[in-house]
Amino acid sequence: MRMAVALSLTLAQAACVATGPAAPTGTPAVKGPVRVSGVGQPYQMWDGAAARKAADAVCDGRVNTSIYDRFDRATGEWVYPGGCE
Repeated sequence: MRMAVALSLTLAQAACVATGPAAPTGTPAVKGPVRVSGVGQPYQMWDGAAARKAADAVCDGRVNTSIYDRFDRATGEWVYPGGCE
């Protein structure tokens, strides 16, 4: 239950990352790299699965993953340089 609440809060925060005018239907919500962070406390390196789900939520269903995805230790964020598909 606790993890479900944390994940739902993470997804809610991740949805607030995109700024600017609303994207037309069928286009990615975010252009450029996608950065996601935890709610209340930063993600850790081992939180990759939760970060991926949050990034998918930001990208309306699918983040473009690659070998260049990384954990940014300085900010506690997971970075997906490929952006949204």
